[in-house]
Amino acid sequence: MGATRAHGKNRTFPSSGFQLSQASCLAPYPQQTRFMTQPELLQPTLSTSSALSKFFPEGYYPPHTPQMDRLMAELRVIAANPVVEAAYNDAIAHLDPFVMELGTQQENPWTGTSIDDFVNYFDKWFTFLPQPSSGLGFIVPLTFLYLNNPQGFYFLNKLQSKSGDATAYSAEVFNWTVRFIKERGHFMDSPESIYYLDEWLKFVGPSIKDYIVPPGGYQTFNEFFARSLNLANNPRPIADPDDDSILVASADTEINFIESNLTLKTTLPVKTREINVAELLNNSTYAKRFVGGTAVSCVLMPTNYHRYHAPVTGQLVEGMDVPGIYNGIMDGEHWFNEGNIGESDTNFSIFEDFHRAYFIIQTEKYGCVAIIPVGLNTISAIHPSVVGNASTYVQPGGTPIPVKKGQELGHFAYGGSLNILLFEPGVLGSLSVLMGQRIGSLSAPAK
Repeated sequence: MGATRAHGKNRTFPSSGFQLSQASCLAPYPQQTRFMTQPELLQPTLSTSSALSKFFPEGYYPPHTPQMDRLMAELRVIAANPVVEAAYNDAIAHLDPFVMELGTQQENPWTGTSIDDFVNYFDKWFTFLPQPSSGLGFIVPLTFLYLNNPQGFYFLNKLQSKSGDATAYSAEVFNWTVRFIKERGHFMDSPESIYYLDEWLKFVGPSIKDYIVPPGGYQTFNEFFARSLNLANNPRPIADPDDDSILVASADTEINFIESNLTLKTTLPVKTREINVAELLNNSTYAKRFVGGTAVSCVLMPTNYHRYHAPVTGQLVEGMDVPGIYNGIMDGEHWFNEGNIGESDTNFSIFEDFHRAYFIIQTEKYGCVAIIPVGLNTISAIHPSVVGNASTYVQPGGTPIPVKKGQELGHFAYGGSLNILLFEPGVLGSLSVLMGQRIGSLSAPAK
């Protein structure tokens, strides 16, 4: 099993010489907690009962909690319904036969699988512990079930069924995945989730000084994942803080333009995708302000800092949490296999239905700016921040809250995430950079 390592030992990060006391970052753990310090822990701890087992990330999988076992029993009842099994088989029959994984074309891992494999996949996923090299763990393979596959999307999110003792039809599979994501969120809020903290600290390296480390250390993975900036060290200097015409990044992201002439239902170029601004903003009365304006995507990956901030100074006039789906990026290959994440030919229409929040900031001279944090696959929670004594969720007609650019608006729990920024017409036309500054990263030409 391996002994629990002392918390007070100093460690040196490779190539940097940077030293960090583990006492400053590691929380106290129960005696039975295992660390990846023994050779046997480097071996996968996997079930071999599933056709998908070879796609499970290697590592330590803690045992299920009683609530997880209850939820898995519920899923098995749903999966035993012939209607559900038939819908699953229909989804498998319409799979994209080949997918891109790690830059190479491979057979879709869901090919030839049964409803039992689907159940086993979630059974294993429940206690998956992400490492820097496997942050998207079970997320990416699941996208291959509904990649360019309406039947797969329907099975996960729309199928109506009545299983076991149910008395009425409902979206049983979808409702179960919501309960799964919520319970997995609880797991990521538990001490068990911190197992690979050392690996994440190695990955973050010297920049750990950019963040606040709680006095007792990070006690859960989500506490580390949603870590706050240490403002005393000024880790993210705000560009021209007194110049309200300067737009700043809302998060640590990859930025891509989506469209520069929005309508309430805009057709995007290349693949004739549609993005419904009114739906993105939950039919807010402010939606019409962005007709003819610009939308920008800002994608956060699991290894990013996961708090989002005001990109402009102004009055926060509206902010809300909008429930929605958790799984369904049918252009998943664009999101997870390309360096240029979320480019303009990606299908952004799905985000009308994803769990999201939105914030609308009224600036003094530059109209309204909307920030839409979207929880992509498996984001269990989108949390508002508190400005003064008020939540950043401002109900329509509520009292506006003054915010400064760079001020925190909220944060995500573990998963993939995205910010969409909306601007009124004529407000944002281009980005300006100085010679030699980074514009972006390149990827190999599409074949």
